[in-house]
Amino acid sequence: MRRAIFVGAVGAGKTTLFNRLQGDDSQARKTQAVEFNDLGDIDTPGEYFSHPRLYHALISTLVDCELLIYVHAANDPHCRIPSGLLDIYPHMKRIAVITKADVADADVENVYTLLAENGFRPPIFVVNSVDAGSLTAFKAFLAAQSNPREENSDEKTDNRQ
Repeated sequence: MRRAIFVGAVGAGKTTLFNRLQGDDSQARKTQAVEFNDLGDIDTPGEYFSHPRLYHALISTLVDCELLIYVHAANDPHCRIPSGLLDIYPHMKRIAVITKADVADADVENVYTLLAENGFRPPIFVVNSVDAGSLTAFKAFLAAQSNPREENSDEKTDNRQ
């Protein structure tokens, strides 16, 4: 299994997604420090993206990871990836997850385009916190990471119902 790290801006839905993947449906709280699950996957505070003085902490946290999961809210029209971050560890697989697809001001198509313009290739997953079924394809993708030969899909994966 590849060690994954969840990164993204404050309020993007990283912790909610991280918790849902572990079967935890409790209300997400503000992430104050790096958190690990039982598999060693990492949830990071959004401040790591927001404050250049914390970039070193983000870069240090990335060093032992093989899979970067960039979490971007469907209602956020701006790419918040620190310049050059995706170039630091070229061995690292990078994927994107669009969260909050269920909110009234969600603009999934524009966010998908934004992510593609900033270096993310399919699969780009679209999920929301109210429909557990929206996580099915993403969970299958993560499970396949234990056997990289099973990776496929060059399409957007949207499980909204």
